[in-house]
Amino acid sequence: MRKITILVILVFMLGNFNNKASAQGLLTRLIEIKYNAELYLSSAIKQVGNKNDGKDGEGNVGANAKDSALAIYNTLRWKVDGLVYQLSGDMVAANSPRKMRLLNKWCLQQPEVLMVANINESNKNKSIQTYTLALKEIDAIYRTQIANPMYAQTKNINLSTNVFYLLKDSYTIIKGLSDMKTQKTMALIELLDHTRLLPPGELGKLGK
Repeated sequence: MRKITILVILVFMLGNFNNKASAQGLLTRLIEIKYNAELYLSSAIKQVGNKNDGKDGEGNVGANAKDSALAIYNTLRWKVDGLVYQLSGDMVAANSPRKMRLLNKWCLQQPEVLMVANINESNKNKSIQTYTLALKEIDAIYRTQIANPMYAQTKNINLSTNVFYLLKDSYTIIKGLSDMKTQKTMALIELLDHTRLLPPGELGKLGK
């Protein structure tokens, strides 16, 4: 019964991903960024593969586009990794999911586009200011460099399905843990880890 209760709590932590886009929780935002960024880079890789290796005069243009996409992707990837590792480390040190709860609540109160959000931190949000600023930087890269009309059409594809599998995977880490607070903290850290972007090399293999 306790394990079922934890799983229900995690569902609510994700926010209402079937509601209007403006009410996005932390994990919903990061999952959207992950899948669209990976689609962005894999598409760039495939486009280069479809060129005639420069025989038609387009090879260099394609290679430049791939290099540009790779640079954008890697910048976004290390910023997401930084946020995930920092937040996870802080939760482990405190043995508490409180910071993630506060950050999720803050996300739900913001507009869909975080880079235009007015981040005037109230006293209760001072403890998560590092994370909110990092999220705003991540959102700015995502919105300006990746989320163009071509990819906006696919932003909601399989999102709820992928969230379900993240929840399903996280259930394995809950088993065998005895402390209630530790259970919630470690399960949420497991979910956070799934929001990290894949290494470019792995995307290249998937595109073959």
